[in-house]
Amino acid sequence: MRSRTMNASRRLVGLSVVALMSAGCTPGDPPTVPLSCAELASWTSDVVVIDQAEVVPASDSNPAHCKVAGTIGAEVHFELLLPEHDAWNGRFVMGGGGGFVGSVQNHAMGPMAGGNGLQRGFATVGTDTGHQGSGIDAGWALDNDERELNFGSRAVHRTTEVAKALIADFYAREISYSYFIGCSRGGGQAMIEAQRFPDDYDGIVSMAPAIAWPQIGAGFLQNVQKLYPDPSDLATPVVTAENRALLEREVLRRCDGIDGVEDGVLNDPRACDFDPAGLSCTGAANLDCLTNEQLEAVTTIYSGPTIDGEQVYAGFPLGGENDRGGWDTWITGGENAIAPGVPSLQWAFGTEMYKYLVFDDPEFDYATYDFENWHADIATADAVLSATETDLSGLRESGGKLLFWQGWSDPALTALGLIEYYEAVEAVDPDVRDYSRLFLAPGVLHCSGGRGPDRVDLLSAVVDWVEGGEAPERLLASKVDAEGATVMTRPLCCYPEVAVWDGVGDTDDASSFRCQPPDAR
Repeated sequence: MRSRTMNASRRLVGLSVVALMSAGCTPGDPPTVPLSCAELASWTSDVVVIDQAEVVPASDSNPAHCKVAGTIGAEVHFELLLPEHDAWNGRFVMGGGGGFVGSVQNHAMGPMAGGNGLQRGFATVGTDTGHQGSGIDAGWALDNDERELNFGSRAVHRTTEVAKALIADFYAREISYSYFIGCSRGGGQAMIEAQRFPDDYDGIVSMAPAIAWPQIGAGFLQNVQKLYPDPSDLATPVVTAENRALLEREVLRRCDGIDGVEDGVLNDPRACDFDPAGLSCTGAANLDCLTNEQLEAVTTIYSGPTIDGEQVYAGFPLGGENDRGGWDTWITGGENAIAPGVPSLQWAFGTEMYKYLVFDDPEFDYATYDFENWHADIATADAVLSATETDLSGLRESGGKLLFWQGWSDPALTALGLIEYYEAVEAVDPDVRDYSRLFLAPGVLHCSGGRGPDRVDLLSAVVDWVEGGEAPERLLASKVDAEGATVMTRPLCCYPEVAVWDGVGDTDDASSFRCQPPDAR
């Protein structure tokens, strides 16, 4: 089986030279008179075409603004939203995109505690990263190194430069502060910016980041090899809905009360010593035990990908096994299949990643891949796609601030992987908390959802840190019901601290909890 043949060193030259090139429109002094939205339609640059510039009237969800759509180079599309001149707060925020992107996406315009970027008065931009398609389809990368470079890092950086130039010209003044916010792939884009282009943004919010692509993909593939060993039968997963319910029930029975609050959520899953081997069937298979095949699959999920005896990425923590939109969607699939022939999102992302971003081989067969030459297979894709550099001195020296956030019950990107990365950064720089902090959300799934409080105003937190010097010690998280009413609040503590109940107050009220080191309970 062949991996990508483009020379890895030549690709890295592309990243270090081409990706750092100006988009051809780096601004000098902005105009002395603001431009109208219509005038932006004729804005010119060597490599940028403005496809559309129109005024969008105010609506129930957003204020009036100027929408600018354009193309950078051959096929990097972007959409820039500009508040009216007297409504702009002087700030710029770029939002990331999820999955394989494939359409113009902007996480700063999604549902956010505190309102989206435009509602707050930010100028905001998003990009498709240089290709069009479904967010779970990577066929666009087949034999196309330019698109992979754009997806890996170049599109976000160049969109940043173009947006800044347009903003300065439209308002006839420079941006006061620039921010980036993204989740999943968008969180990984945030880390590419922090590591490779640390001068682009003053503050960065990286949520549930996909930072180690081939390693994460290896975990996905090993999981689906156990869950769907026969690629001709993608309708029947080895681990069933009944198995998931059993796992959740037993995990909570053993560990839910460790933090003093029985609420169906593990405050820190690492404190739970549950071993699924204790559920092994000793007689005939039944709903209260796991067969050898089921136990092997579950153990693989919790343990993480292992190659030649080396664990190459973290496994998934305990908790959330039976949450709707959790394992059923991402890992085990089955009754909640994504589409015909696509049983789970791990199946989709793992197979697409290795078909088109690692091997350039649409016939790649996950079931027969033995990982024998894995390190060599992934070398080029890893260099282009991943954001695992632990030296963040460029960000520190630029004065930038970086906030991490992730749900403990995330079934897509394990929180344990982010913890390992953050602790590796701390090993390089013991003062990492001067410019970067990590917050973990108990009971929260991928980017949102789950039983825990998943709404946090992270954009305000990073703005306060950058502009006011207020380093966050704890963040307020809330849970909102279907009618929009807040039904729970909890504090999220700066890692490694955890929230501890005071023993008497309302367990649905954040004021009843304090942050303290995990070993101080």
